[in-house]
Parts: sequence; structure tokens; C-alpha cells
Amino acid sequence: MTLPTRVRRGLRSLALAAVLVAGGATGWALAPPASTYLGPLELEVEVVPSLHPGAAVQLPPVGEVQFATHQAPVAVNASVTSVDLDSAEALVDSPQGLLALQVAAPQVLRDVVTRAALSAAASALLGVLVVTALVYRRPRTVLRAGSGGLVAVLALGGITALTADPAALQQPRFTGLLSRAPYLAGATTGALDRLESYRSGLADFVSAVSTLYTTADRVPILPAADGVTTVLHVSDIHLNPLGLDVTQRLVDQFGAAAVVDTGDITTWGTPVESTFLDGIGDIDVPYVFVRGNHDSRVTQAAVAEHPNAVVLDGDVAKVAGLTFAGIGDPQFTPEEGQGAGGQERREVVGRSVERLAEVIEGYERRTDDRVDVALVHDPSNLDAVLGRVPLVLAGHYHYRVVRRDDTGTQVMVQGSTGGAGLSAAGLRRLEDGEPLPLTATLLHFAAEGERAGELLAFDEVTVGGLGLTSVTVERTVVDPPAADAAEPVTAPTSPASVGR
Repeated sequence: MTLPTRVRRGLRSLALAAVLVAGGATGWALAPPASTYLGPLELEVEVVPSLHPGAAVQLPPVGEVQFATHQAPVAVNASVTSVDLDSAEALVDSPQGLLALQVAAPQVLRDVVTRAALSAAASALLGVLVVTALVYRRPRTVLRAGSGGLVAVLALGGITALTADPAALQQPRFTGLLSRAPYLAGATTGALDRLESYRSGLADFVSAVSTLYTTADRVPILPAADGVTTVLHVSDIHLNPLGLDVTQRLVDQFGAAAVVDTGDITTWGTPVESTFLDGIGDIDVPYVFVRGNHDSRVTQAAVAEHPNAVVLDGDVAKVAGLTFAGIGDPQFTPEEGQGAGGQERREVVGRSVERLAEVIEGYERRTDDRVDVALVHDPSNLDAVLGRVPLVLAGHYHYRVVRRDDTGTQVMVQGSTGGAGLSAAGLRRLEDGEPLPLTATLLHFAAEGERAGELLAFDEVTVGGLGLTSVTVERTVVDPPAADAAEPVTAPTSPASVGR
């Protein structure tokens, strides 16, 4: 049966259109990004097809700035690919350099976006021509397809131009840590003021990223050891997704072999909160967890469902070459005022730690192996394990404490990797304009040799400052245990200001 001429022509046109789209999409996907330098940061910018049009500047690890600049189905994505450490160090110490960056940043971004758009358009047209030539092998058809592709590119450019809104640059949308930037509080109201605020803020964010890299580059070298195993200690995330984001980034950037979470990953311990825990499965290393007083048994079971999770509750496990013993918090108190408090709470915690000490003693007697690290949530009564293990990790207080006990045991209490997240303490501090910083610690252990299993050094990572826009990494080298007690070191945050 022969199809009518009109139908055949329509099918041929549809086939040509499909080839045109396929060729354009292939060429566009292969378009090289445009790159530029924004201060010490090397940016890579690409223009891509998207059902979510606009522009976005990614500034890891502090977040992303988005602008609803147009309505055409394309997106402009910029990301940081490298940092010039020398220039970054100079920028961190130079107010004049920050001012110059503030002035130059908008024009730099406009220029690189233009180059990225031209690259995408040229690649799309080339893709149309090449794919059409391969399919049809007729110069006339290739010319028709090329003309059609050019019209499509011009139409897309025209739609973008017609729907472009320059004022959108005065209305950035911040995600990640940038969403808490201080200049979003409404202090600036005029359009020009907001634009100037954004420009200044962008310079601050570049400085924050630079600080992270330059500080990490200057930290003292680890003591000599036959291999080093790095473990990331987090705690008290309290439902803040940024806490898991920071965890993932630190694992990737510093090559941590495992994550240790000393509890309060949720706030109320309800089954609904368990969906938040899916981020644990995205972390590609073992996730060692002990329950906090805000984590229910339901929470503990939800954590345990992830293949990479190692839940300890009166148990011992060997992870990344280290032996961990841990126990969950003895009370479930998601609301303030619940459960035992004061001295009674300390006694309840003490009995739980005594049980952990018995577990450690039994394990070491059976296996002739040493427990390297003990994990608890509340460090208010550690008497039973002091002197029995070389290192105790805990949380609960929402501020850091680092000390070496008279017995030689190193005690490290983490702050809040979620900035106390969705908890009474975190929300109060946020309302007062003094949000808790996000904290985590990289622990470096000797993997082999005479000091195998010992803590060699630790890096305290803090995301904080006004509006949580600064990132610092501070390394401390740990001396081998000695008979006399080490001088205690505590974080500057006052215990009186901490809610639990």
C-alpha cells in the first residue's frame, strides 16, 4: 500500500527534524565549557538545555547562588574547578584584593557566560551538520538541516534575550550554607543596595573557599608513620541536610576511610525522620553510629538498614583497621525536660558507660585484641572507660572539648555537625542571629608500625562566622601518651549557652 504524497512528505520532515534534534543535542552535549578566573578560583561555565532555566554559581563547600535570569529552556552553570593557593593566600590577607574582586566579578561572569553560549551554539550547529551528513549523505539535505539548526539557535537566543531580566541579578536565591548569609536578613532594601550586597558577598564566598584550601595546605605534616587511616567524626546533625552534605564533602576531599557519628542525627526520633537518613547510603565509606538521646530505637534501626552502616549498641566492630566499641544513649529524651536530669542523668550515663567497659573487657579478654576507640553520646560520666581505652569520642554538648585525662585517655567531644539543626538550641541561636557553627573533625590514626591504632593528629573543621560563610581547618598533632596529664583544650563556646 502506497502512502499519500502528503503523508510521505510529512514523515520525511519529521525524520529530518528528529535527525536535526539528535545532531544538535549531541553537539551541544560535546560543547567544551568556557573557563575563567574569578580571583584565585578557576571557574568552568557551561550553557546546557534545561527545564529549569536560569543561572547558578556553585561555590563548594558553602553552597550555590541561583538567578532566575531568563525563561528560555537553557541553564547557565558555573562551578569551581581549582584554586590558586598562592593567590588565595594573598586574597585572604588583603582587603584591597577583596574590594577589587567585588568590582570585577559581575563583568567576569558576563564575559565567560557569553563565551560559553557561543561555544554551545557552534557545537550544536556542527552536530546538526555532521549527523545529517552521516544519515542522508546529500548536500542539499545537509544545507536544509543546517539552516533549520541556525533558525532554532537564533530563535532560542531570541527567546532568551526577550525574557532576560537583568534585575534578577539583584534577587539571588541562595542554597546550602549561603542561604544563611547575613545580608539576606532584609537590612538592604533598594535594588542597587542588594546588588552591591551580592557583589560584596560573592567576594566573601571566594575568600571562604580560599581560606579552606590555604589552611589545609599550611597544616603541619603528620608524624612519621607506616601509613595513615583517616576517620571523620561527626555528631548532633539534628536533621540538618547540610550536616550530611558537609560529611560527604569532607569524606571525598580528604579521603576518609570511615565516618563515626556519635548520635542525635535526628531530633524527635520519629519514623517520618527516617527518610532524612537516606543520605547515609550516599556516603561511600562505613558509617559507624551510636544512638543519641534524640534518636529512638526506630532511628537506630533505620540507620542500620543502610549497607554501609555499622550500628554499635553494646558491641565491638573492626572498621577501617581500627577497633571501635560503642553504646547508645541510655535515655530517649526528644523533648527538653524529659528523663533524668542533673546528677541523676549523670548516674544513668555512668551505668551505661560501665556496661560498655564490661563489653570492652570481655572483647579484649576473648580476642587478645585492643579496642582503639570507645563511642558514647553523652560524655558527662566516662569514669568506667578512662584509662581502659586510648580514645573516647562523644557529642551531646554542641560545643567542642578536647582533653587528655590523667589516665592517659584522650577525650574528644564533637560540636554539632548540623549547627544543632532542627532542635530547640539550634533554632534559638538562629533566631538570635548567632547560629551555631557546623563542626566536624578528621582523625588521623597510624595504620601500621609501633603506633598502629594511635591517634597521630586531628583536623578541626569549622563552618561558621557571620552567616556561616567561613570555613576553617585547624590541625593539632598529638604527642604519644605519657604518664602525666596533658593540658586540657576546650572550644571557646560557653557551656552555659548550649541547649541539649
